[in-house]
Amino acid sequence: MDAYWGCKIHHWALAVFANTDTGHPYLPSMDKPVWILGEEHSALNDQEEIANDIRSRLWFTYRRGFAPIGGEKGPTTDTGWGCMHRCGQMLIGQALVHLHLGREWRWNPDRLDRSYLRILKMFEDKPTAPYSIHKIASKAASDDNKTVSSWLGPNTVAQILKKLSASDRWTNLVVHVTTEDGIVMQEIKSLCRRSASARNSKIAAIDEATCNKDTSPPSSISHDSLHLSAERKNSDRPVIVRSPITVEVDDESVAIILPPVYNMSCPSGDDSSPTSETPNSEVFSVLTTTTAASSTWHPLFLVLPLRLGLHEFNMRYAPALQGLFKLRQCVGVIGGRPNHALWLIGSVGDDEVLCLDPHTTQSAAILGEPAPGVSEEAASLDGSFHCTTPLRLPLQRLDPSLAVAFVCRTEADFDDLCAHLLADKLSSSLFEVHETRPRNIPPPSFTSLRTPEEWGELFASSVPAIPTSPTPLTSKCKADGDFELV
Repeated sequence: MDAYWGCKIHHWALAVFANTDTGHPYLPSMDKPVWILGEEHSALNDQEEIANDIRSRLWFTYRRGFAPIGGEKGPTTDTGWGCMHRCGQMLIGQALVHLHLGREWRWNPDRLDRSYLRILKMFEDKPTAPYSIHKIASKAASDDNKTVSSWLGPNTVAQILKKLSASDRWTNLVVHVTTEDGIVMQEIKSLCRRSASARNSKIAAIDEATCNKDTSPPSSISHDSLHLSAERKNSDRPVIVRSPITVEVDDESVAIILPPVYNMSCPSGDDSSPTSETPNSEVFSVLTTTTAASSTWHPLFLVLPLRLGLHEFNMRYAPALQGLFKLRQCVGVIGGRPNHALWLIGSVGDDEVLCLDPHTTQSAAILGEPAPGVSEEAASLDGSFHCTTPLRLPLQRLDPSLAVAFVCRTEADFDDLCAHLLADKLSSSLFEVHETRPRNIPPPSFTSLRTPEEWGELFASSVPAIPTSPTPLTSKCKADGDFELV
């Protein structure tokens, strides 16, 4: 499949190149608007600016000759299976560039600063690099019961990047991957407002108070007791379904499965009061104080996995998808074709996109220590992370499974993103934006919340809870081994 699609791209690219007489064959011969990650250009008048912008994006490709992945007999190259891994690297790599260097940053091979080299080292082809091919493949193998050399879909890669980001203390990203709920602003803000120092001091205070049982106030409980108490309370809150799962048929006779409309029963405390809406007071007092103390905004890396069509890309979504490249918070889209992933970085005209293709095999990249200036070793490898020949592809050739990502350095950036998405009626066809969680959308699972702060933020936002065990109320249908259509 990889060879087949690569051949298709090659022949299509040759046709495009033959129809242009410019020095930049990936651009059309007529003047069309070109949007690249929030910046607008003219296809005829801004060709050098476009080339410089594209050349400044991080380009991660197949590599060979690195340390074996998953043991001595593991693969030493990702050629043939690691394309989506590499696209995921490009996606979060652009987020790091945006945060540490700025969107206006341009690559200069004669002047490599420390922050730039530090970003590159996070993607080195070795097991210790935070976002290395080793880390991504190993995490997929351990968490998703896949072989090390399994091809991954965009949603799986997004979930893996979320887990790997925990080791990036430099950036302190909050990675949020949406499901069927779209963007729920209040919940995402609660996640990003956490203060790391406040969180650690609060956990330490809880643990210290727990150890001293003679002087512990009633509101001081252990971390484990907190989870046990909350889990019991969740299990006592059954979902009351007001409307069952329904199925509608759209204009193209495609069945759309709608989730049930539900109500949550009130918490069942010791008094069994049906009017009580407050969780156990001892738990709640500890949880809400951590939320109130949080004031620091952590940078947000927001990923929205989408399926825009059943078996092929539905061109009805084309205007909305291309509109996302006009937003300055956009860091691109990962998708492509089955077994041939691409990183989409911009739009050309009304029906084409610009992509970086990872299907080039280069030698493994191991950089020296980051330092100002240009070392001989860094200079020899630096150029391999930048591409001068992007692809221009028609949208109808894309697979419908993809994931779009945004980065928000500040809360104002997030508010601005949501304001633009709400004002643009087209984007609502891709995903929804809500101030708070609507009652007809299933609440987030408590199994994803691991710290007292996360529980506190959820309670403080008045988000209803559901049991941690699966319920028969959700109809799930695997759609390409990577998405769940609900």
